Amino acid sequence: MISRTANHWSLWLALFGMVVFPFPVQGYEEIAVTDGGTLRGFVKMAGSAPKPPPAEISKFRDVCKNVPNESLRVDPRGGLRYAVVTLEGITKGKAVEREAVHELDNLRCRFVPHVQAASVGQFLLLRNSDPILHTAHAYFRDGQPHFNVGLYPGKVSRKPLVSPGIVKILCEVHPWMSGYVVVTEHPYHAVTDLYGEYEIRDVPPGTYRLRVWHESLGAQEREVEVKAGAASKVDFTLSRPQGAKR
Repeated sequence: MISRTANHWSLWLALFGMVVFPFPVQGYEEIAVTDGGTLRGFVKMAGSAPKPPPAEISKFRDVCKNVPNESLRVDPRGGLRYAVVTLEGITKGKAVEREAVHELDNLRCRFVPHVQAASVGQFLLLRNSDPILHTAHAYFRDGQPHFNVGLYPGKVSRKPLVSPGIVKILCEVHPWMSGYVVVTEHPYHAVTDLYGEYEIRDVPPGTYRLRVWHESLGAQEREVEVKAGAASKVDFTLSRPQGAKR
């Protein structure tokens, strides 16, 4: 009887831990950051940007009108939108906002926003604001469970983000639709805006690798030194892969 009771309490404690701390972040220690530095800069594309081909709308043309191709958004000065900048090699820093929700809408036959960044332990809220059926089929790496959610008009579904990596999301009903969520173990990430600008704040002093990723132009890394209370400007310039069509 004692053994059964002990086993019962062990199981209860394990389940309690899963509920209260459902997504432990391994390898990252949360600390109070009082003298953090700031990383900011621009991500640009080298050379002239080609005009992305229009989306090939094959169905529901009455709803799916003027769908933009967001795989390569470059402003007149070369600023690259939807590039994700992440701090690599950071083992301790400010706390992750637990259970924060990042929304991904199906709107006018595209995923909105096209690219976003999140942390392990947060959630992705899938929404369908269109009057037609969509799906959200997520492709993960490194142990994150796959999901494929059917989203009827007005439906909402919430999915946890439990491991780091680049998540690609497709709609199986509308093959031109795609979106990305870059998930990190920490909160030090940013997505570039319309002008290609990013900012990452409250970084503990130290030397790190700063990485930028873009779905069409690949990735690049630079070593950066963050000083207490100081701002550092770090720019990136990404080039088109060799052999890419002009």
